Amino acid sequence: MTRRSYQQGYVSGPIRTRRGTGYRIRYRVRTAKGKWKHKSEMLYGLDGRKAARAIVNARIQAASNQKPEAAELTLREFVESYWRPYLERKQVKPSTKAAYGSVLKIHILPTLGEIRLVDLAPLHIEDLLHAKAKAGLAAKTVRNVLVLLQSVLSLAVDNDLIERSPVRDRHKPVVLRQEKPVWTSEQVRMIIENAPEEHRAFFTAAALTGARLGELLALQWRHVAFEGRTLRIEQSLWHGQVVTTKTVASVRTIPFGDALARVLENHLQVSRHIGPTDPIFCKADGSPLHPDVMRKDVLYSILDRSGILRQARTSGFHTFRHSAASFINAQTGNIKLAQKMLGHSNLSTTADIYTHTSTASDREAASAIEREIFGDLFLVVPETRNN
Repeated sequence: MTRRSYQQGYVSGPIRTRRGTGYRIRYRVRTAKGKWKHKSEMLYGLDGRKAARAIVNARIQAASNQKPEAAELTLREFVESYWRPYLERKQVKPSTKAAYGSVLKIHILPTLGEIRLVDLAPLHIEDLLHAKAKAGLAAKTVRNVLVLLQSVLSLAVDNDLIERSPVRDRHKPVVLRQEKPVWTSEQVRMIIENAPEEHRAFFTAAALTGARLGELLALQWRHVAFEGRTLRIEQSLWHGQVVTTKTVASVRTIPFGDALARVLENHLQVSRHIGPTDPIFCKADGSPLHPDVMRKDVLYSILDRSGILRQARTSGFHTFRHSAASFINAQTGNIKLAQKMLGHSNLSTTADIYTHTSTASDREAASAIEREIFGDLFLVVPETRNN
């Protein structure tokens, strides 16, 4: 007896089981790597073998109408084979790739990773939402998870693996905007005064420039122009590696006044590492300071000694940035100055309506922070004029 070809599919005769009479069908489909994969399943509740043959023919037809990648590729396989290489090709920053990887590993792949791309449906997204809500995740975190998942699936859409992403706008929870926490000028002064001697220059720079933590840790002496009173931000430190800044707008020149100039000059006098490419703020052996150590062991200790309330996720170095923006706005009323000094691509829609700032206005931002924190202890830097 000649065996029916798998290419045409196979349908058995009626098989009696405890569930009733069934028919076993077999067929094969192409895998993502172009190889054949055999499928086998039992069908129940059919009128006869002819009905089973119709189903196996439909299975074969459906598989033949799909690209091999779409037929068998799971979300996890797509992430590893296509999404990660895509991030490399787009030269996404290591810190961003690490953040994406963490969200995928913790929130997305455990629930959806083994589902085929072509089988992902909006109800799967609902299941994910229910799981995250049950776990107590904040609305903002859930929204970030869905935004990343939508980005991954958009790449699948662009490569014609699926017709449409199962993530819908209605899936995304509403996130209420909350006012960013800030420290008062008195609190910032207390933080600087209570900082350990070896880190006082670092905390003064954080308070007076509003620079990001990674930007401060990547500063080298070549980035300081004492004569022109400017600080050049053009790189950042991430996991001990010097990387590019967060955005193009983050590359900037920050003017500074008498207070920071005096602190940096004193720091230069006592530092063991004063070469142009030596880090300004580092350990005694010249190795980079660790961000987590600076936050947990140094900043948190200062806040506790100063009696400043410390709340989870709102009392880190980023609060210096929010505070600096608040001081600039309080002293000048010009949000655009804060946008430029902090290196934001966009601070807000309101900020974008302001005209571009002048060099004199840029220096006004630096002086505004000093006046707010130190009052009139330091004179405002006079305007430089050509004779």
